[in-house]
Amino acid sequence: MAGRKKRLFGAGLGAGLLGALFLTLRYAIRPVNKSPVPDAISPAIFRTKVLHTSLGQIVYHESGSGPTLVFIHGICPGASSYEWSKVYPQFTGSYRVLAPDLIGFGESARPDANLTSTDYARSMAEFIRGTCDEPVTVIASGLGAGLCVLLASQHPEVVRNLLLWMPTGLTERAVREVSVGRSLASMAPMVHRFFYRNYESSAAAVRGWLAIHGFADPAHITAETLDVYSTCAQQYGAEHAIRNLYAGRLNLDLEGRLSTLTQPLTLIWPDQPNDLPGDLPARLQALARGSRLRMGPRLSQLAAVEAPSEIAALLAEELDPSLKVLR
Repeated sequence: MAGRKKRLFGAGLGAGLLGALFLTLRYAIRPVNKSPVPDAISPAIFRTKVLHTSLGQIVYHESGSGPTLVFIHGICPGASSYEWSKVYPQFTGSYRVLAPDLIGFGESARPDANLTSTDYARSMAEFIRGTCDEPVTVIASGLGAGLCVLLASQHPEVVRNLLLWMPTGLTERAVREVSVGRSLASMAPMVHRFFYRNYESSAAAVRGWLAIHGFADPAHITAETLDVYSTCAQQYGAEHAIRNLYAGRLNLDLEGRLSTLTQPLTLIWPDQPNDLPGDLPARLQALARGSRLRMGPRLSQLAAVEAPSEIAALLAEELDPSLKVLR
């Protein structure tokens, strides 16, 4: 009798585990709800265009005339060109402005591929060559800014100069790294997809990321910002780029690349301590010959969303001290 009970218990336990596995697979492979990206991702005055590259189509927004400014967003769940959408319209009176969604983000292609930082640098070079006849000024933030340093290093002919807000390659000393759990999950696409679709891309999780990492003051997070970021995070295939991020494929040697740059560079950092080492800005500036270090307002990674007027004024001074941004 005891042996029979043990066998029944084992069979029941096995069935339960099998059921849990099937449930996990069901939620991992189910299609996500593909809500349209909100119109607020770009201002109405900007034309939305598409450029086909070797990694897939890049959707971008364009307006204005004159020398070209290219705004590149950072890398996080729900990232897109929306990050700069409150800043770049203020430059269309003197510049031609381009704001692309990087591959894997926003409305651009989201391929299921193991893309690396070098792949992103190449796709950005293809984008600039396909939309511009001369080198451009690149304005970028976070890991997007780090990728632009790689772009300028590997494809110097397409970049005239760079203005970078808190650039990172995720390899600098004392810079926060991806958690071990996320790194391990990225090795199993099905597991990563399950956790991303059911947890990390939810509105609550996205708001948590914005409050902890994106904004200096979480009270500044608007309903529009949360809507755009969470909707972009929930687009079909959005988990692929984040899996590459967690797997470390987008990491780059920022410090090594800065020392190879020949273009003018302005590094912009908050003027108050944050969760990064206090000597990091000066250390990075010392590596890039002839670069400028500009201390900006006390903001976090998504400064362009949180305080667009302040960031626009700061950028205008760096681009041309005599330039007045549009209000």
